[in-house]
Amino acid sequence: MPVPTALRRALRRSLTVTATAAVLTGIALPAAHATDPPSRSVTYRGHQFTVPAGWDTVDLDRDPRACVRFDRHTLYYGTPSTDQDCPSHLVGRTEALLVQPAGSRGAGQARTDRTAHQLAAGDAQVRLTGTYDTDPGLVEGIATDAGLTLKSASSPEPTPSTLAAASVSSASTHYTGKGFDACAAPSASAMSAWNSSSPYGAVGIYIGGAYRACSQPNLTSSWVSQQASAGWHFIPIYVGVQAAGITSPTAQGTSAADDAITQAASLGFPAGSVLYYDMEAYSSSDSSDVLSFLSAWTKELHTRGYDSGVYSSSSSGISDLADHYGSGYQMPDVIYDALWNGSADTGDPAVPSTLWANHQRIHQYSGGHTETYGGVSINIDSDYLDVAPTASAVPHGTVWDRTRGSSGTWAGSSTEIDDNDAITAVASASLPDGTLHTFTVVPGSGVWERVRSASGTWAANAVKMDDNDNVVAVSAAALKDGTLHVDVVVKNSGVWDRTRKTDGTWTAATKIDDNPSVTRVAAAGLTDGSLHLETLVPGSGIWERVRSASGTWQTSATQIDTNGNIAALATVALPDGTQHIEAVVPNSGIWDRVRTAAGDWQASTQIDTNGDISAVSAAALPDGSMTVDAVVPGSGVWDRARSASGAWQGSATKVDANGGVFAVQSAGLPDGTVHLQTIV
Repeated sequence: MPVPTALRRALRRSLTVTATAAVLTGIALPAAHATDPPSRSVTYRGHQFTVPAGWDTVDLDRDPRACVRFDRHTLYYGTPSTDQDCPSHLVGRTEALLVQPAGSRGAGQARTDRTAHQLAAGDAQVRLTGTYDTDPGLVEGIATDAGLTLKSASSPEPTPSTLAAASVSSASTHYTGKGFDACAAPSASAMSAWNSSSPYGAVGIYIGGAYRACSQPNLTSSWVSQQASAGWHFIPIYVGVQAAGITSPTAQGTSAADDAITQAASLGFPAGSVLYYDMEAYSSSDSSDVLSFLSAWTKELHTRGYDSGVYSSSSSGISDLADHYGSGYQMPDVIYDALWNGSADTGDPAVPSTLWANHQRIHQYSGGHTETYGGVSINIDSDYLDVAPTASAVPHGTVWDRTRGSSGTWAGSSTEIDDNDAITAVASASLPDGTLHTFTVVPGSGVWERVRSASGTWAANAVKMDDNDNVVAVSAAALKDGTLHVDVVVKNSGVWDRTRKTDGTWTAATKIDDNPSVTRVAAAGLTDGSLHLETLVPGSGIWERVRSASGTWQTSATQIDTNGNIAALATVALPDGTQHIEAVVPNSGIWDRVRTAAGDWQASTQIDTNGDISAVSAAALPDGSMTVDAVVPGSGVWDRARSASGAWQGSATKVDANGGVFAVQSAGLPDGTVHLQTIV
């Protein structure tokens, strides 16, 4: 019998290695054609498949429940059952083949996908799916020798414009309670049986990746839609390159995220869904590459509107993420923690309770074991989920800076000045020396400061100036004596003030307002040396507390606006001694309230009627003019100017078209420029 092409290739590789060794040892070798490579053949539906002798062969028509797993050198032929008997947690791909009758269940899903290390071939009789690790040529050769036509690697694949429409809500990836994950998505009948009698309400499904080990004959958009309608929630898991295979972390992490989105969207999961990367346990020597890879994964998911999850072991991936929270890597929205301690909760001593604390955890508390409900047995891992919409609803992103020149012209584009993707709030203040100080809030880490010199150079790194990891809002205001105040809202605690002295050192934080209901804060330094702090209490309005020029804080706050619907505020002091508060009222727009130099508050005036505005900031300039910048979700940032004479610009001007902006901060510098900072 002629030696099949695939085995000739394998033989040449073997002989090349052996010959090299022979040269080194002086051993003589027989001619390459003296012995055919050992092999075994299976004839199925008119085709002969010849595989290396070391491979297993499995007749699925005789053993339909056999697990079709691609982490072993195996030729599977026949029709796999919808209820395969698979170990719960398999990871990895090698050279393997599944040959099914054309038109049988799942055969239509066979496609060439180089990202997934998968090839496809077929004719009118059979459909072949081949997987590989390092040797696609072996699989190609077996298929070709069997007389099958390979699908081109350039065959059209799903793109964002051709993906199936969302069939489920992103909320289907949110759940609190027990869940399970299985290597192969169970059949609809199995899911129905477990839905009726098991304690589980969520299921982990392996949506793609080059290391997805099990075939997925059941996993289609129709299956996802059907299970969602039955009340199931989902943990969509992507199993791509593992730690040892990371060579270009940023490029590979970005590519993995893009492919995961393609696979998730083809199953019906829309933007806003949480997608999980499966990063198995790894050596500490790989930590840096893994963190960079997962950072790129998260950043790309966020850029494209999805939320990021990471699955890993407590002792490697999860502890690495916790140890580096706030250090510049982009953190996932949800951690999926493999810690097999049998406790159905989300606790882990390796992860501080303040991190991923807002319904942002899954705990895989038990490894592979078999459970039976409704007469159906499945080998599973057991999970406990606490993933709620609020976890992904907390906006977070990176900070971008755009400059308005002293002539009033805005720069054509923004510059990213802080790439920490976990930032939730930003504040800025300019000192008399021309420096600009930007403060960012990183939940679980505290408040960080980055300085722009008077010459225009940003510091290379941010510096932590407050390690309170429960800060939820921040404001900054400079005084004429060169000091600077940063005021923060601490969850369930109130408002704390910290002063930067003229020598650049910071004082300890002092609580100046113990109202735990405060959600927003804004501060302005007036020309008389006083500091005016405005706080927002939902349902109550705006309250003010004043620090005199001598440094004494007013004993109690004074209510200066009783509108309980105000959602956001900003304040600014002008050179003439007046102060302006800008308040956002949903469905109404922006209202401006003026405090005269004599200390009297005037009635509010509506200056913008756009009811969709979600955030606002204000900046004062040395010439007595001011700007108000507002975020319109999906549209960008709009700017309206007030001249030194008190006249407001007739209409707002769009200065940033990025519809993903959710926070804005502006500051006027002594040279007449304005810096607009946004979080995207």
